[in-house]
Amino acid sequence: MTSEPTSLQDAVSGAIERGRAELSLLDDVVDRLVAAFAKTVDESADNAGEQPPLIRELEDIVRGIPRELRTHLDRERDALGTFNIAFFGRTGVGKSTLLSAFGELDGSYVSPGASDWTTDVRHIEWRGCRLYDTPGINGWGRTESRDDLEMRARRAVEIADIVLLCFDNQSQQAMEFSKIADWVRDYGKPVAVVLNVRNPRWRDPIKVPRRRRKNLSESVRQHADNIRTELANIGLPDTPVVAVHSRRALFARAATPFHGPGREDFLHEREEFGTETLTRWSNFETLERLITAAIVEGAADLRLNALREDVRARCKRSAEELSRLAGAIEKQAGALDREIESLFAILGYPEGEEREKWLQPAEVDLVAAAEATRGRPYTSPAKGSLDRYVRYLSASHLAQCRRKARTAADELIENAFNDHRTIDEAEFTKAVFDETAIRTAIDTVWTDRQTFLERELDMAAGQQSVLDHSATARAAAIRGSDGSGAAGKFVQGGGIAVGLGALAVPVAIANFWNPAGWVAGVAVAGVGVAGQLQQRFGKRLSERSEEAARKARVEAIANSHRAVNQTFDDYENLVVRGSREAAWVLVSESAIELLTQTVLLRRARGRVEKLVDALNVGANSIGASRAPQNVLIRAQEQLADTRTDLTRVLLGEDWLDSADSSGHVPQVDPGTRVMYAERHESDKRRLCDAIIELWAAPPTVSIRAWRDEVEAEALRDPGLLEVTQSFSGVARAKPVLSVFGDYNSGKSSLIRRILLENDVRATESIDIRAVPATEASDRYELPRFDLVDTPGLQGGDPGHAQHAVQSAVESALVFVVVHINLLVGDTALLEQLARGSSEHAAKGDRMIFLINRCDELGADPLTTPDTFLNLAQRKREELCAALARRSIDVGVDRVHVLSGDPYGLAGGDHELDKHDFDGNRAWDGVGALIEAIAELPDDVVSSASVAAAFDSAVTALKRRMRDLHLQQDEVRADIHRLEPLMGAVRAAHTDASIISDSLRERAHRIIQRLASDAKSRVHGIDRKDNAKLRDLVETWWREPQVETDLQRFLDEAAKTIDEWRSEHESAIGRESRSAQFEVMTGDGVGFQTADRDWLDDVAEGVGETAGNLAPLVKAFGSRDAVYQIGKQLGHKFKPWGAVKGGAKVAKAGAVLAVVAAAADAAAMANDARKANEHQDQQARAAEAIDRRAEELLVGIVDGDEEPGPVRFLVERMAELEALLDEHSQRTRVFQDLVGSASARARRVEALLDSADELTGTESGRA
Repeated sequence: MTSEPTSLQDAVSGAIERGRAELSLLDDVVDRLVAAFAKTVDESADNAGEQPPLIRELEDIVRGIPRELRTHLDRERDALGTFNIAFFGRTGVGKSTLLSAFGELDGSYVSPGASDWTTDVRHIEWRGCRLYDTPGINGWGRTESRDDLEMRARRAVEIADIVLLCFDNQSQQAMEFSKIADWVRDYGKPVAVVLNVRNPRWRDPIKVPRRRRKNLSESVRQHADNIRTELANIGLPDTPVVAVHSRRALFARAATPFHGPGREDFLHEREEFGTETLTRWSNFETLERLITAAIVEGAADLRLNALREDVRARCKRSAEELSRLAGAIEKQAGALDREIESLFAILGYPEGEEREKWLQPAEVDLVAAAEATRGRPYTSPAKGSLDRYVRYLSASHLAQCRRKARTAADELIENAFNDHRTIDEAEFTKAVFDETAIRTAIDTVWTDRQTFLERELDMAAGQQSVLDHSATARAAAIRGSDGSGAAGKFVQGGGIAVGLGALAVPVAIANFWNPAGWVAGVAVAGVGVAGQLQQRFGKRLSERSEEAARKARVEAIANSHRAVNQTFDDYENLVVRGSREAAWVLVSESAIELLTQTVLLRRARGRVEKLVDALNVGANSIGASRAPQNVLIRAQEQLADTRTDLTRVLLGEDWLDSADSSGHVPQVDPGTRVMYAERHESDKRRLCDAIIELWAAPPTVSIRAWRDEVEAEALRDPGLLEVTQSFSGVARAKPVLSVFGDYNSGKSSLIRRILLENDVRATESIDIRAVPATEASDRYELPRFDLVDTPGLQGGDPGHAQHAVQSAVESALVFVVVHINLLVGDTALLEQLARGSSEHAAKGDRMIFLINRCDELGADPLTTPDTFLNLAQRKREELCAALARRSIDVGVDRVHVLSGDPYGLAGGDHELDKHDFDGNRAWDGVGALIEAIAELPDDVVSSASVAAAFDSAVTALKRRMRDLHLQQDEVRADIHRLEPLMGAVRAAHTDASIISDSLRERAHRIIQRLASDAKSRVHGIDRKDNAKLRDLVETWWREPQVETDLQRFLDEAAKTIDEWRSEHESAIGRESRSAQFEVMTGDGVGFQTADRDWLDDVAEGVGETAGNLAPLVKAFGSRDAVYQIGKQLGHKFKPWGAVKGGAKVAKAGAVLAVVAAAADAAAMANDARKANEHQDQQARAAEAIDRRAEELLVGIVDGDEEPGPVRFLVERMAELEALLDEHSQRTRVFQDLVGSASARARRVEALLDSADELTGTESGRA
């Protein structure tokens, strides 16, 4: 049969050869990936220049992944000649000691007791394998930063074929398993666990009686179980755990002369027990056998697994990283799309020349490119909300100018005919158009348009923006660049002549009584009225001058109104076009940026998808590996026949039944006893003085004076009563001594020891285990103090940790218990407790630090007491340095070294008394602590209560301050949360006002046009046809054209209001949901209810009005009906609408006064004989038409019982105003609350400042 060394060598050689062949295959995989990545880098070269951050991140990843894969394979190639085993674990767990034992070194690599001793990766040769010692993780950075040390450890793990996870019997921290998961499991590394038992008495059957051995082995088993459980939780089940005593193994195997720490112990133990016994007691051979068996059983499988799974894991991780990046890219591209959509919705979808002018730099159609990369077109309409809004504004603000111009034109015509004179174009322009007023109106339009544009762009920025140069910046640019004067640039330059030039309609009015004047008028006008009359009457004008004048007047009125309307229509169109162009000037650069970046991002996402596919293909092309745990399971089967026997072998429990024990505890040398007695007295005095000093500041008299300040302030602020009550309650109670620290640091064991030494029989409830056992604080009574055991830190339960901090905050003194490895892992809570926080007082000046389990320092306190005491002193100094690194100033006098349960002999045994500790009492340091507490003077104990009360009150004040700040923050958040909603409401109100003015103006134009046409016909009726005059006055408003035009108006009004409703309902709804606040209208109906929306009436109400217009008009077809209505003058009728569910229809208020028109018509008929009164009759008829037109306007836009479109908007505006008023009131209430909380917070701040003055510190209020 082949010997084990030969088998091991053959296995390693085979693994090396298989590894070389596999590495060649992996080179091919990486070559293909490098080529794929290089191709995408070439593709990205076309997009050089400024790029979005995500694309820059992508470029870094694209260049980094191939480089990382190549570098890793090169490192694997360098390590390919051996089989590699890496030691990985927390600092101070014994990795260097273990490596020295494997290599039979002289101990010079071993730490003398300092943390973070190993700072570089070292390796040694062992049976054809290479073992790597690595820097420890989770250290405090004694000489180098933790991150640098851990990165070196990680690199060694990456090339390992097997990883030995190293723990000790202090505690296993959550941070350790997190890093194991990230660095070991995810790369598919096979693992075994080495549990270094630091207890010098473990597996020492000579010094430990059989009845105590179980306690020590039970603790080891609990640690092993905890490790296995945590590893299973991170996906590493069935991991073998081997317990060893690495120091004893080193003493057995080390080369001489020995240069490691504990040289005296090394010589003593080798002489007393011999190397064979030390080897057996260390259980190190079990670890060697397990590793050897694993290599022999499957070295090739382990090597292939290490190579394949490492590269596969890197490919998978890179694919996941790129997939996450792809998600972020798509999210940002989507946000950019929404911002582009918002921009197009405001300005309108750009097409043709507009797109070419503003959005096609360098002949690139960015809109088309963006639509192609997103896979669908943008759906915004060609006319955006800005065009619609500016048109509303223009119609509203130019309405008065338009009306004045029309009135001025009528007066000019009237005067021209009365004075028999010709009006040329220049005089018409000057008399009719108030250019100053028009410019003022357009400036007002521009200002209001500014506000709208800022609001819309701000809203788009707030909801969508993801860029550094976002829509907010564009809105700022609008404010800065689009101010007064811009309207002149885009609109006013053409002046009044723009309208007239575009009109091409003559406005000269001839003196129709004078042929020469007529010819002059024709010369000025060129076409139009004069031309028409000349064609009609020619040279016989003088013979029919009256007829000509009448016809000319009719034509002049119509053409002048047309000229006015066309001029202002052109102005409105010009303002809209200028507004849109001005907007593009301002946002085109940002729009180009948005479109460019969305194109770049979506193209990048396509690149990412290709790379992810390449990585997945590469990962899947790597050969399948055999599960490494199967190799380790087969290796374990060679160590024992059954699972039970295997556990006993791995955990070294065979010593439990050993019969070579005398149970003898060596006696302390008299000289050593004297030394420890002196040390005891020194420690007691030092601790007593330190405690007295901790409670002396602030002085009791100062604390009580401060308390009086708090009580006086509580009279003004009842919220401070809790603070005064807290002070009084703690001051009256016995002082509390809390024991605080990591789980398994020995807190509960120390408390049990203190209770036993004080003859307190309350230890049965104390649960002592190697896993987190204390879930809530337990209080124990001593004669003058209460002792509190707090839940352990770093046990994986945040609730335990916070409970521990709370218990410590209320204490007079905090004993912080640490391992001999001092500050390892996560020390944030300890730092927070020491320095204070916004929620509790600083306890750093009330802390005594206890370094527990000094029996594990590495020196025997009985055989080498000087070394033991020197190590203890060095640990005290090292702890002070470690605390100082964390800005916690602790003098060495406040650090004490002890062992609450020497060698763990008591364990979880409940059948104990204080005499069970007699054998180690001289050196374990517990007596000095107990006596220091017991001998404190009564006045000091009293001051302890006051000091604790002070800390408790400061904590209560800080929490009061926190609550007051939270109240202010919540109220401000409420105000802030409501403000966007109210902004949306104000926007709805503003737009409703603009639209209502615009609708009123549109209705006015329609009715005035119809009325003007009727008045023109009035002037066309001669004095012989007064009956026609009467009929015209009575019937002009009932003509089909009137009905058609008003029907069209109401339809358009319904559409306009529905657009207003849709836009603002959506905006208000979004903001309402965002604010999580149910916005109520004045009558208590919510914006959105289960039955109907408050704005739904818009479309329905106006629709009914429009739908029932025709029957209303037809209902008044007879003259009798008109007279009947006239008799009811002053009665309010339903205007142009229908009663819901009813059949009666009432006449519009606009026609109620038609009876007057009929009376006027009758009078004109009676006076028709008087030719000289004909013109007066015409004038009265025109006036009657104007009055009826105004009444008709009111009926159409305002309505009566059923609102017209304008009144409907006015009613909605009133509801919005009520809501804004309610918000203003609520805001004032909120602001009062903020002011009140702020005032109280200032008073609390003053009290905390006073407390800081007493302590001379600032205890963290941030």
